[in-house]
Amino acid sequence: MISVTNIILAVIMAVLGFLAGLPCCTILNKIPAHWLCDYDETPSEELKSGQRFKFAKHGVIVGAALAVTFAGAALTGGLSAEYFIEVLLFFVLALVSTADAKYTIIPDQFTIAAAVISVIFAIVDILTVQQYMSKWYEPLIGIAAGAGVLIILDLFSMLVLKKEGFGFGDIKLMAAVGVMFGWKYTVVVLMAASFIAAIHFLVLIFSGKGFGKEGIYLPMGPYLCIGAAITVICQPWLYRLFDLYNVVLHMDVLP
Repeated sequence: MISVTNIILAVIMAVLGFLAGLPCCTILNKIPAHWLCDYDETPSEELKSGQRFKFAKHGVIVGAALAVTFAGAALTGGLSAEYFIEVLLFFVLALVSTADAKYTIIPDQFTIAAAVISVIFAIVDILTVQQYMSKWYEPLIGIAAGAGVLIILDLFSMLVLKKEGFGFGDIKLMAAVGVMFGWKYTVVVLMAASFIAAIHFLVLIFSGKGFGKEGIYLPMGPYLCIGAAITVICQPWLYRLFDLYNVVLHMDVLP
């Protein structure tokens, strides 16, 4: 049950989350230009300018997103060691989403940061409350689930549709966060991301927007990050759902 204390904490963390939008833009403007390019590309003048993102636009959007995620996780889970690690992950995922949304690139440096945070979270979780996983090998299965599903879908897209379905940056990102979520919650992340992406795709179709010479292209990174945030915020309910499933699965229905 959500307590009054959790509501107060959520309001405080919402304010802190919004304020975190400012350093997010500063970081994205200060990082080397080649971080926001493919390996074989030369950075454009815009990237070299150091004025890629503006707080009045991108900072407000990122701040609002961080306010919601900071508050949502505090509201459903309260403050704990795991919560503060989740907050760090939210911040890195905000950087990933913003970079991918504008430049369709997920810098490897951000993915590495997400992987480090996920490893720390997995160690803390396994040794303490075991919310996401309880066995040492489950983070490895999470990596396989996160990257494996996207690799299979990408191969299917290239064989059937003759075009790339997911970028390698998406695959590396899901491998990184899969360490934190284990296979069950990684599947939830992918399902949530796919659902949100499909809704956005339909909105673009019916609104007549987003069509270019090659049709609609949606960078998947932001949806994967949103899916991860939703999974963290909804984890208490998902845990009960998985627990109920296990009870039903092992229930003796015969007299």
